[in-house]
Amino acid sequence: MSFRLALLALSAAVLSACTTASVPTNPLQARWNGKSAGVFFAAYGPPVSDAASTGGGSIYVWRGGFSRGQSCSVEVKVDKDYRITSIRALSDRVDPKGGPSHCEKILDAA
Repeated sequence: MSFRLALLALSAAVLSACTTASVPTNPLQARWNGKSAGVFFAAYGPPVSDAASTGGGSIYVWRGGFSRGQSCSVEVKVDKDYRITSIRALSDRVDPKGGPSHCEKILDAA
């Protein structure tokens, strides 16, 4: 009986680790993961650089949102189907009042 219980607990731990791995960790990921990179770049402009990634995807760096000394720079990883798999801020300005960051505001993730 205790062996079955231990096996059940181990199985539950493994399954819960799998399901939490794909949960977005920030508002940018929650807004853009799974969306077409074409939609992103059509709305906000072309990337400033790109590089090949493993698995046939690419990594793009986008920069924009220039306003009163502020700007935003993000790294956008896409898969071979040009879907965003990860997006993270490289340069951002945090709101001192605890609100959305500059990148979150301009990239429609606030």
